[in-house]
Amino acid sequence: MFQFLIHPMNHRQRALPMVCAAAVVLASACAPAPSAPPTSAPVKDAAPAKDAQAAKPTSAPAAAPTTAPAPKPAAKKTITYPAVGGGILWSFAPNLIAQAKGMFDAENLDVNFVALQSSAEGCQNLIARAAEMGQCSLNDMVQVVETSGAPLIEVMGFSSTSIQYAIMAKKEITSWPQLKGKTVMVGGPKDNTVFFYRTMARANGLQDNDYDFQFAGASAARYAALKSGAIDATILTDPFDFQAEQDGFTKLDVLLPKYLNENTYSGGGPAARRDWANDHPDEIVSFVRAVNKATAWVYDPANKQELFAIMGPKLNATPENLERSYQRDVVDFKAWSVDGRIKESGVQGVLNSILELGNLNAPLPPPTKFYDMTWVERANQTSGR
Repeated sequence: MFQFLIHPMNHRQRALPMVCAAAVVLASACAPAPSAPPTSAPVKDAAPAKDAQAAKPTSAPAAAPTTAPAPKPAAKKTITYPAVGGGILWSFAPNLIAQAKGMFDAENLDVNFVALQSSAEGCQNLIARAAEMGQCSLNDMVQVVETSGAPLIEVMGFSSTSIQYAIMAKKEITSWPQLKGKTVMVGGPKDNTVFFYRTMARANGLQDNDYDFQFAGASAARYAALKSGAIDATILTDPFDFQAEQDGFTKLDVLLPKYLNENTYSGGGPAARRDWANDHPDEIVSFVRAVNKATAWVYDPANKQELFAIMGPKLNATPENLERSYQRDVVDFKAWSVDGRIKESGVQGVLNSILELGNLNAPLPPPTKFYDMTWVERANQTSGR
């Protein structure tokens, strides 16, 4: 975090010294002889002095020109923003661009991204007031609000919908019906990947009891299980799906946009405590404007090479990896919201998924309980959107 110390300027106005010269009139030529008593001379001599005094300027001389004091620069608004991996991820690209291209600076905003291990940890940071805004996925936030009454809300839509997932299978499996009776690995019994896999499998004619689940939390571990032959198929995200395809495994299907989109499943965005958000509207409005501007910049094809030049070193990514991510999230599918707006139907989709996984009970709360678009609308109005 950067701290900005503001030192007020002391402007001293210096007036030029005023020099007064009085004319001295000698009356010796008109005076009586020296022997006469000087009874009235002092009075007569005083008149010329009085005239000389009267001749002096009646107003003070003009002061030397001075420069008006410069207004003090406003202190930067500061936001501590926890994010998985400190936000050094391709999925975080608009935020990284907002920093690199000075879009946060243009809003007089200092955003300090700090590293998290998980989204749930971000929710806890917000609840404990250790951060002002941050990554707390809509899925995690809904559950913590409903179980503990935490005063959290989403203040902006960032990701259009879920991140992309692919179903990768053994080389000999080339269609969905071939997964009947097979073993499939997902993240956990109540993990989002269960909902994503079932959504895809049901649409392709499979029932939930047509296959068996095994569990591993990370894509890396699931890919290792696929390579070892311990499972028949799994659900992977980038770059593990790409690596699996390079290694000859079958890419059976992908989640987006065929099965989910912004209208059916919200990707969510930064969360905050409701009380902090109400007390700091300017910070949120500034953040939204900067990120929206950065997103538009990312989507502009003219900026592609500069985008790669900025993101490559941050991610330690090869040009090939960047090209693949760009094609997927910029060309084929717009991964980030262009205006920060959250759709009620998308939040309803997330609530339905949590209910299906057994992490919420019916009846479900209204979607509007979990987000507030007040600050997004203000940002869009001031941006002409």
